[in-house]
Amino acid sequence: MSDGHRRRAADSLARRDPGSILYGAVITAASLAAVSANLSHVQRVALSVVAVVFVYWLAHVYTETQEMLFEGDRRPLYRRTPHAAAKEVFILVGAVPAVVVYLALDLLGLSASGAAYWALWFSVAFLALIGYLGAHRADIRGWRLVLESAGAASLGLLAVLGKLFLH
Repeated sequence: MSDGHRRRAADSLARRDPGSILYGAVITAASLAAVSANLSHVQRVALSVVAVVFVYWLAHVYTETQEMLFEGDRRPLYRRTPHAAAKEVFILVGAVPAVVVYLALDLLGLSASGAAYWALWFSVAFLALIGYLGAHRADIRGWRLVLESAGAASLGLLAVLGKLFLH
């Protein structure tokens, strides 16, 4: 990937709330590790992961509506909620890649457990990429770039370890 491509990718990510995307990816990886340890039916695992991420997203939406009150927003809850939902939507965006990989691997014939492992390793790479792009955008180079990427990836590695310990 050329420097120009990395810069465009990093700038595009920066416009989309990378912290929330990271958060959604981490929650997805953690819930995929936990849920797939006890369920072997792919659709149930996927629906359970989506349900967990959705509840986390709703919690963020609600807490954002409450924060808006403390900032002086006097609108009723039903008027604050769409704004809060839009602000927090990138949590859901961050969840999509791992779930799609998990379901695609099932369609390719992997077992539910095998698909979960590969989706978790995908999450590690996805998180590392986000960390890398953030560091690149901040003009961090060398060993610090590696550390930023590894730091983001480590959250996915914790999910992989969680799955290993749960099995």
